[in-house]
Amino acid sequence: MDSAQRKRLRQALNDGPLAQPVGSEPSRRPVLRFALDGPPVQKHRVESAVLGDWLKAFQTAVQSVAYALDELRPTNDSGPVPKEIQRATKLYSGPAFASSYGMVLEGTSVQNQEELPVFGNSDGLLDRAINRILDVTDRADSGPGAEDSVLDMTLPLGRRAISHLSELSDVLAATGADVTLTWQSLSTVSRTSRLSSAGADRCRRVLRAAEVEEHRDRLLGTVVGGSKLRGVIEIEVAGQGVVVIRTLKEKVTAFLGAYAERQVAADVHVLTARSPLGREHHSYLLLDLSLHED
Repeated sequence: MDSAQRKRLRQALNDGPLAQPVGSEPSRRPVLRFALDGPPVQKHRVESAVLGDWLKAFQTAVQSVAYALDELRPTNDSGPVPKEIQRATKLYSGPAFASSYGMVLEGTSVQNQEELPVFGNSDGLLDRAINRILDVTDRADSGPGAEDSVLDMTLPLGRRAISHLSELSDVLAATGADVTLTWQSLSTVSRTSRLSSAGADRCRRVLRAAEVEEHRDRLLGTVVGGSKLRGVIEIEVAGQGVVVIRTLKEKVTAFLGAYAERQVAADVHVLTARSPLGREHHSYLLLDLSLHED
């Protein structure tokens, strides 16, 4: 190996694939750096079964979460994740780097993603999906109330994503491994989250115990607010307080303009689950909204 090759290898190990020569264009390929440590890792080597299970479970979870976040998906769809979403969220193995055991996963370049049909809004589904997974891992190790926090974050994603996130947590919990995840993309400059095996076990237990029920309901109340950024409207319902209901982001402004401070009837799809601590969690998705006259 000549000196130039050694220099390139050191740069990949120390800085990862997002490092760019001075004056070059920034990378348009999103990158996840993950580092495993704990009992399955010895002398910078990890058991192949643990690594294989982790990579498979992570890819499956990313695709499921991405589909759950896609605003154009059917409300009740138990079929396979569409091929276009699988392509947009596919991860490829990159170089290893210095850690207990560290490895790089690369997403599809932005140029290639732009060639895909648009699903939901224009935000990158891969970026949104991984950030949501990091939201979950942050909450799993957040201390008292972590179980309820994990369930609040995952329930809106539905049964399939909950199941796959449980399987992902199980890989760490069953082997005693910890993981540190660092995500970089054009939208996310750099974000790091660490999930311990204890946090993974907590996440696994709460998601396995979550018996998700779903039904359709009609809520009568007053529109009191909303957020285009979060894609929600808020309705104050007698006996329930303010209910936060998810909807398409591009419809929020029109809904607030037409219905703010007015009595409405909201037809919603409701997901319900109970945490191990006995608290009942609800997630609401708007199906239809109209004025309600007493």
